[in-house]
Parts: sequence; C-alpha cells; structure tokens
Amino acid sequence: MKLLKVDTISEVQQKLQEYFGNMEREVEAVDLRNVCGRYLAEDVEADVDTPSFRRSVVDGYALRGADTFGVSDSIPAFLTVVGTVEMGEATTIFVESGQAVYVPTGGMIPDGADTMIMVEHVDQLGETEISVNRPSPPNANIMNIGDDFKKGQKFFSRGHRIGTKDIGLLAACGKATVSVFRKPKLSILSTGDELVDPAIFPGPCQIRDINAYAVAAFAESAGAEILSLSVVKDHPDAYRTAVESALRESDLVILSGGSSAGTKDFTASIIDSLGSPGVITHGLAIKPGKPTIIGILTGEKRNKAVIGLPGHPLSSIIVFDVIVNGFLKKYFLGNEERPKRIPAILAENIHSGEGRETYQLVNLEASEPDKSTGRPGWTARPIRAKSGAISQLALADGYVVIPQGTEGVAAGQLVQVVPIQ
Repeated sequence: MKLLKVDTISEVQQKLQEYFGNMEREVEAVDLRNVCGRYLAEDVEADVDTPSFRRSVVDGYALRGADTFGVSDSIPAFLTVVGTVEMGEATTIFVESGQAVYVPTGGMIPDGADTMIMVEHVDQLGETEISVNRPSPPNANIMNIGDDFKKGQKFFSRGHRIGTKDIGLLAACGKATVSVFRKPKLSILSTGDELVDPAIFPGPCQIRDINAYAVAAFAESAGAEILSLSVVKDHPDAYRTAVESALRESDLVILSGGSSAGTKDFTASIIDSLGSPGVITHGLAIKPGKPTIIGILTGEKRNKAVIGLPGHPLSSIIVFDVIVNGFLKKYFLGNEERPKRIPAILAENIHSGEGRETYQLVNLEASEPDKSTGRPGWTARPIRAKSGAISQLALADGYVVIPQGTEGVAAGQLVQVVPIQ
C-alpha cells in the first residue's frame, strides 16, 4: 500500500503540472446567447469607439452653450428650432448661434451644437421657437465619441470566466460568437455495495448516493460537462470495466469511495492496471481528505486523470474544491485566478490536524466593521461536523485553511475565508 507516503497540496500540483502543463486546450466557437459561464479562449478588445458618434443622453434640444450663459426664468434665451434628428439616422444639420435642433435620447448631436438641454427646461413658444430658462454648459447631457470606451481597449483576458454582467459588453464589442475553451468532460463513479439511488428509500445498512450528485454540482459550477453518474458494486472486475469505459470519452474520471485502506478498496490497483504511470499520489496531507488517490494515464494525444475522492461527503467536497477545481480551471479552461477571500474574525478556536493542513468549514455572520482597527464586517463561526455528515455543508459559507505545522487559530484572530461555490 502507498498510504504511508502522503503528498502536500503543493506536491500534488507539481505532479499535475508535469503531466498536463504542456497540454493544448481545445477551443470552440459559441453563440453569444449561450456563452455565459464559459471561459474565454481569446483576449477581447473593443473593435470600435463607443459611442461612434456624438450622442444625446436626454430628450431635448441641441444648441450652443454660449447662447444660454446668464439665462434665467426672468431672462430666458429665445432660439429658433431648425430641425429634428431621427433615431438611427445621421443628420447633416449645422447649428448656428441662436438655433436649436430637437434630438431624442440616443440621437446624433448635429455639428455646431455643443450641449443638450432637457425638454423639461424648455418652453415651447410655437412650432419653430423655444425659450430656454437655465444655462446649459458645453458637453452637458452628451456622450462624445469614445466616452464609453475606445477602439482597441482591452476588457477581458484569455481564461476569464464570462459572467452575466459581461454579456452586454461582449455584444458592444461585436462578439456575436465567442471563442471559448471546450468544457472538460467528467464521469463520476461511486463505489459501494451500500449505495442506492437518491430515488430509492434506503433499506437496512444502505445509504443514498450523496457524493456523486454533490460532486457533479460542484464540477458543473466550475465549468465541466458531466457525461455520466454511476454506482458500481464492490467487485474488482465490474469496477475496472466501469472505469475503463468511462475513460474512453472522459478527460477526468472521479471515483467516490474506494480510496482508503479497507479490504475491499482496490481503486489504486485498478488505476495502476489501466496504464502508466498509474497512481502518482495515494494520500493527501490535509484534514479532512487524507484518503485521496490521484492517477495519471498518459496517451498519444492527451493525458487523462483518475481521482479517487474520500467516501465521506464533506471530505469529498473539500478535496474537490482544493484539488479538482483548480486542476480543471488551470489545464482545461485556462483560468488561474485565485479564489476571492473574505476577511473575518474567528468566533471560536480551531485546532489543526497533527502534521496536516486543516480545512475548517465556517459560517459567516455580519458584524460591525471598525475602520480604526481594520476589523472586517464579518465573523467566521466554525461548523463542527463529522466527515460522514452532509447537512452542515448547506450551512457553510466557506472554509478557513490552517497551515501544516501550526497548532490552530485562536478566537478573535483575523482569518481569510475561501467561499464555497
């Protein structure tokens, strides 16, 4: 058995880099309507100044600001209306001193005019005459060429994950179709004679398959495509056949259970039998999540990975977030952004696992920030849960990492909370 030699997170990342660092990511073109949540395979720059013409931001009249200087309710300016600008059409009207042109919101500002005054600040004296009763300085209520953004301005880098707020800007840059990285394809296999489908009422000594569905949700949230979820009985031949079949179409096969030192746990030997180099890590120096297996199978075109997660749900989710999430994003989706961290004050002491990096689930409670001391506006309260539990995961807002070799973190100290997806 290889359980005696556990790897740190850093050592695992170095091993994965060795086998996937030079892998070429696959790219596809996706319609803008379906691109939310995908990862860019290209930098995105503006292809045009926006706006590309001087544009009104109000309904009103285009005129010369100098004609309104010093005006008031008692001393209005009287101007002649010489035309109207139509939406979506360029205008050739030139505004002279003493003249005005009606322009709707979004319409083109005619040459000669340098300001827009709102209709609310104008009195209509007839079809061709208005009075203006307040000053309108140059550039008021006008967007000039390139005020929003300039041609060539870079907005997004390769690997950026497209969010809902990005769609409008992509449209403004003319990206009707967007070049994105292909989603990594995952198959998830749960092993255990005690497992039944969530639709089945569990009998004596049976449990519903929690891990496969939980991990699938986390994987899809990270940007992966789930090809299949399957439960495999604790039999070496059936297990090997299932893993081998899943590898034909998958970039990564995730195994839930079968990674500890129990007599029925044969995951490591099956991975080794499927190709070279086989198992590269059998045990992580973290708590929870020590019984984790990572295998690599090299191929002519692409290398593939098999990762055996712990059987306990919370351990399984922690390992997925710490190892698998970053692996998928870095090597398949071109994204190496560090997850955002939320500073918080720890509400209770947290003890570390001896000789292991510890991941403690916490719930965030709003508190009063103190600018004078730098105290953040969040309190992190540890969630005490056994690794075999699942209900506490729904209460967790994130986790705190306690470095290896420390005794823990005392209540009242500042911690950085890694949000859970």
